Amino acid sequence: MRRTARSEPAIVSPDRGRPREFDIDEVTRAAGRVFWEQGYNATSIETLCKSTGLFRASLYSTFGDKHGLLVAAFDQYAEGAVARLKEKLEGSLPPDQALRQALLHYTKVAAKLSGRHGCFITNTAIELLPADEVLRQHVESTLQRIAAHLAAAVVRGQEAGKFDSTLDEHAVSQFLLCVIQGLRVLGKVNVSESDLVSVVDMTMRALI
Repeated sequence: MRRTARSEPAIVSPDRGRPREFDIDEVTRAAGRVFWEQGYNATSIETLCKSTGLFRASLYSTFGDKHGLLVAAFDQYAEGAVARLKEKLEGSLPPDQALRQALLHYTKVAAKLSGRHGCFITNTAIELLPADEVLRQHVESTLQRIAAHLAAAVVRGQEAGKFDSTLDEHAVSQFLLCVIQGLRVLGKVNVSESDLVSVVDMTMRALI
């Protein structure tokens, strides 16, 4: 469903902008791409206005400020990332194959990142934490959700006799979370996809 902001009175400005009726999800997505490519601190309000087509007044009235727009963009990206992982882990494949395919997805993404920008979640956490208390809550919540899905996948694998039944699912989920984030970081330094696949294979062997 498209969410739209209510129309505002015309504002005289030399800048080009969209009509005051705009799609908030689309604007948030456009801003997220800029934050992902440039980082938060290096991104100016002018750049955000240009990339989203919004005037400053529209940006501030909708998101509060630049940081509010970052949080909205982060949440939008995180929601999609968590949903995609959940879908892969809970698919029709046997649990061990589903987990392996989910991990392989990160090797493909990491090896083919446009401009080697890395993961938006990882980049934002590295750049702004621990100082940014507001964003920290969003990052921690996202990582906890990812870990919960990984833990559930481990339990399904144990119940199917595919994984070592003595493994603690919480500890394994944290291990897998570290593997995923590591794959994304390694992708930034141009590690080959075959090397990343080897990491996944070793990871799967550790669960047997």
